[in-house]
Amino acid sequence: MIENDTLVKHKILGYEGLVDGVTKLKMLYTGERGVEFQYRIKVLGQDKRFIAPEEDLVVGNKDKEKELQAKFKKSRLKKRVAAV
Repeated sequence: MIENDTLVKHKILGYEGLVDGVTKLKMLYTGERGVEFQYRIKVLGQDKRFIAPEEDLVVGNKDKEKELQAKFKKSRLKKRVAAV
């Protein structure tokens, strides 16, 4: 199982993001539907989450993961300030 906030890249579609939990809603699944769950992936600059099975994902390197986590934190902070 891939842990939350792990950097992943989709093998086919090429997007990169951080794991943001799992979904068991089969109507959201991509590809193989015979699995128990698929991962939710948050992508910087996107409001929606992408859904992907583990076999479609490649885990990224830790340095880039930390960099992307920092960008997400900064982005969340900007959204909060703008909402006030």
